[in-house]
Amino acid sequence: MVRPLSIRLVAVVTTGLCGEAGRRHQATPAVTCALGRGLSAGMLLATLTQGGERVTLQFSGDGPVRGLTVDAYDSGDVRGYPTVPGAWPERSMAGRQRLQGLLGDGIVNILRDIGLSERYQGQVSLANGEIDEDIEAYLRRSEQVPSALSCEVVMDQAGAVLAAGGLLAQVMPGGHEDRIWTLQQALRSGGLYEALKEAGADATPAGLMHALLPDLEIELQDHHELRFQCRCSKERIEGMLTTLGLVDLDEMIAEGFAEITCNYCNQTYHVMAETLSRIRERNSPRENN
Repeated sequence: MVRPLSIRLVAVVTTGLCGEAGRRHQATPAVTCALGRGLSAGMLLATLTQGGERVTLQFSGDGPVRGLTVDAYDSGDVRGYPTVPGAWPERSMAGRQRLQGLLGDGIVNILRDIGLSERYQGQVSLANGEIDEDIEAYLRRSEQVPSALSCEVVMDQAGAVLAAGGLLAQVMPGGHEDRIWTLQQALRSGGLYEALKEAGADATPAGLMHALLPDLEIELQDHHELRFQCRCSKERIEGMLTTLGLVDLDEMIAEGFAEITCNYCNQTYHVMAETLSRIRERNSPRENN
């Protein structure tokens, strides 16, 4: 009798949402690639527990992009933004790229909200600014789980996203760590990039798993559709404006409208003077008490 290998595998194909994120933020190809890797990593981490998990990744560095923020939900929704979307405009992304200079030295914060009264938060120094390798290092150091993680974005000469995705493998109790380290070496040498490049628009999560672990019997247990989806709305923007003081509201009313842009999705909302006046009326009694 052969004991089954206890390895947990998660794969994501994020081609469409990575392309949308780059377009929304008018990001350079290099920043689109980094943000795409972050979106894929966030989605992979959001699958580690069951039921209603939200994962926030906050990268902060001294490199040209300064930082990246990703918000991912186990439902398949994900959003994110770069601090400086126009960084590295001259960098060609044709072929597999190393991006450690884009983020530079810094830290990554990982916040995990699993629906309880408390959030779990971890922070580690950036291992090398490669996004996926930094998250893998976090899993090893902070969560003490042998893991192999890779996220890749394949682009053409013009910087358009041709394929994107990620893969996470973790040893479960009773599993063989050797398989994880073997997979890690394959990922480090570009195995996932080549699998995505070959599959292109036809890439699937199961296809990526089989391409990288052809001799492993894989049992598919769950599947989610992914989308770049922000949770901002006109109602939420108006709710945020209720926290402002009367002086700020009066200035906006005098201008005739307020223009608010969501960091996560770059959607711009215009709140007209009539609505601002109603908000001011609701705020006035509270401030006069």
